[in-house]
Amino acid sequence: MENGVPEPAERCSDAPAAPAERRGDATAPATSASAGPTAPAGHAGWTASLLAERPAPDLRGDLSRFGVGLGLASLYGLALGVRQGGVSFAYHAAGVPAALVAVACLGVPALTIVLTLFDATLDAPRALSATARAAAATGLVLGGLAPAAALFVVTSASNFTAAFMGLLGLAVGGAVGVCVLLRDLRAALQRDGGLLRLAGHGAALLGFAGFAVALALRVWWGTLPILNGGSL
Repeated sequence: MENGVPEPAERCSDAPAAPAERRGDATAPATSASAGPTAPAGHAGWTASLLAERPAPDLRGDLSRFGVGLGLASLYGLALGVRQGGVSFAYHAAGVPAALVAVACLGVPALTIVLTLFDATLDAPRALSATARAAAATGLVLGGLAPAAALFVVTSASNFTAAFMGLLGLAVGGAVGVCVLLRDLRAALQRDGGLLRLAGHGAALLGFAGFAVALALRVWWGTLPILNGGSL
């Protein structure tokens, strides 16, 4: 219009400017609030800490981890002793972790000696750390299976069935421990070298796995009354 009066179209185009600024001001606190510090991450659980890989060997921590694995494995032994009761509790509670001790004290040192023939760089602290982690993994599995094992051995109609179910749980826990041990030992070995050297490492690890299984079965057979009573 004339006399300096703005046109309606111009007023309409200029009107949304103020709400846009107000919207920007309204969203500013939300943006600043979202940019604030987030909630602290939760701590790792006990199981995760027990099985966590450590950047460097820790003698005290590895011995503690190994002891925890033995304690959890003894819970599975107590579950197996429920069927016969009495002194059988002590035999089974000591017999189940005895296999872990036998493999750690006999099998792992023998493996390190064999690996030296192939110029492997596996030092004693690394071997101990891998052994402790494998024992902890085995103990966790056996400890978790303890309630089910107690139920099966008590409700089984025959000694054979009770012994078979008990041995099945031992096999599962032992297999998990062997897999963890072999993986950690393989990671500790140097990857460089020729084909013959790598083949020697693999053959030594496979031979150790067979020896560990045979040794554990021999210890369990001789120390667990439920296996003898089940005629296995």
